[in-house]
Amino acid sequence: MSASNTIKWRLTWKVWLPIVLFMIPLILEKEIFGTYFSPYVYGLFVFVIGIIYYFRLKLWQAFVVMAMMTITICAYFLAARPEKIEEMILLLGLDPGPIFVPWLKTYLTMPIWFVMLIINSIIFYSLGPMLMKALDLEKSAIRLFKLAAREITDEANGFTDRPYYAGKHSYTRDRIIGLASFLEEKKICLAEFQGSGIRFIFSMGISPLSNKYKDTLSYVDFGDDGSLNVFISERDYKQYKKQYTFSQLCELMGKTFLRFAEYYVNNNEKRIITEMKSV
Repeated sequence: MSASNTIKWRLTWKVWLPIVLFMIPLILEKEIFGTYFSPYVYGLFVFVIGIIYYFRLKLWQAFVVMAMMTITICAYFLAARPEKIEEMILLLGLDPGPIFVPWLKTYLTMPIWFVMLIINSIIFYSLGPMLMKALDLEKSAIRLFKLAAREITDEANGFTDRPYYAGKHSYTRDRIIGLASFLEEKKICLAEFQGSGIRFIFSMGISPLSNKYKDTLSYVDFGDDGSLNVFISERDYKQYKKQYTFSQLCELMGKTFLRFAEYYVNNNEKRIITEMKSV
């Protein structure tokens, strides 16, 4: 079964979006119309993305980073071109009033905007890495679920909110710790070290970095006693376009991580990356 189209479409942030959705429309608008509406449209877009990712990832960092980016972008054009902004507001049929431009020139000058830019940079470099990691983990989770669905042959809705026993494994705790370090380094999943084993957590929605919801997310658990248990959340299961047989899906997810463990033990970690990129 092809894994490329097994997951429902979802909005994902791409590194090229700021260039395509901001710089190009801004340049075209400036040259053709001489106005600057696009920065505010883009700012609204970024703000909405922040809200979407806040509710999807359950990370307040997503909203703060996107909101501050919106404020900084819009504030620049207000500070740099107050008269032009007044003209644009008048084009919309609105009257900003006689004190609009003087107020901007007094309270939103370029030096003040520069201070805002510094604050935004501090916030981005403080909170941005966690947001970027969360986005990488989300993309990896999508790939994991696509990998697990490649060999599914049956379709039957049999979801259960209980962990599924997927068999046994023969790896020591030290080996699994090494695998956990590798998978975390590559941002494939998040590892949780427990007294009875090591749990690999992943999710196509709520981020594993959100401690409040971590216990509700999908995972593969390598027990110290050799047991292998798989739990797939209902939220992740519903992201599939089809209702795959739940037990088979859990079994294949367990086998996916067993393959990863075998690759790691045999010093063939590159195959993990190759397999992840194949879907």
